[in-house]
Amino acid sequence: MLAYKTWLDTRWRFLIGFGLLTIIAFGTVFNYPTVQRLIPAAEKLDTTGPLSQMIKDAVELQRTFRGFVWSQWVSQNFSQLWTLFAILLGSGGLLSQASGGPAQFMLSLPVSRNQVLWSRVMMSLGELLAMALLPFLLIPLCAPAVGQSYSVADSLIHGACMFTAGTVFFSLAIFLSTLFADIWRPLLITCTVAVLLGVAERVVGVGLFEVMRAESYFRGSAVPWAGLLTSGTISAALLYGASMNFARQDF
Repeated sequence: MLAYKTWLDTRWRFLIGFGLLTIIAFGTVFNYPTVQRLIPAAEKLDTTGPLSQMIKDAVELQRTFRGFVWSQWVSQNFSQLWTLFAILLGSGGLLSQASGGPAQFMLSLPVSRNQVLWSRVMMSLGELLAMALLPFLLIPLCAPAVGQSYSVADSLIHGACMFTAGTVFFSLAIFLSTLFADIWRPLLITCTVAVLLGVAERVVGVGLFEVMRAESYFRGSAVPWAGLLTSGTISAALLYGASMNFARQDF
């Protein structure tokens, strides 16, 4: 019953996110031939300075299907949308209903508060894992339709890195949801943190989003094990803090 109630609480956020990611992954594959036709025109653009170099880098990156997928899907749509829905799945629903209604009924059951919390955490993590892997696996499945191929291993590695590193945002939203009774403060604070991390990464060149995108793996180096371990540790610490906060709540 606990798992079913948790599913009812999160199902629409999950289904909408999963549907959007699936549609965009499908569209990314079939947009590749159009982009290839535009590359000669992009090469002829008369630009100078940093803009010229950015255009040249983008053109070179998208000459291959693997580079196109990483540029258009992994670095943009996938990482941005997945992060947003990770935050949405973690925000609210713990203290906001604790004074009555379904959550009060759940707390009256012979289960501990930690069981209530971890039921929400495990269900949401399962949904996030599905959103990280399944839409990505659509790309190698559909690639032959445009005369290309894409490695299933690449899909799994990028999806696993997105899930492992990106869980930091979900865990932060869960932690904040044990401090604030509304959905908006955890949502807005976590989104602000994500934006600030993105801006800082552009300045220093390294950061959480780089690990989520598995950029080092794409560039031919290795899976970012150190970044994955660090982000996993941060997520675990935040979830532990959330469980301590939730257990101490007076309701």
